[in-house]
Amino acid sequence: MALTQMLIIQSLEKCDLVRKGVSWGVPATELKHLTGRIGELYVALITNGRMATEVNQADYGVTQAHGITIG
Repeated sequence: MALTQMLIIQSLEKCDLVRKGVSWGVPATELKHLTGRIGELYVALITNGRMATEVNQADYGVTQAHGITIG
């Protein structure tokens, strides 16, 4: 099931883990999976797209209404 725009917004509101991780001294390289996911959420929100339905989808993370994929 694809995330709706409201679920994307709610997910972004809860993405405090990167800030917490940095404050705990976690190296940024260990947080790259979180920053990538947050980036995909923002792209989906801004383009009115949907997140890919599979985790680690090859070549793209967001699909727009007309079937255009965004990496």
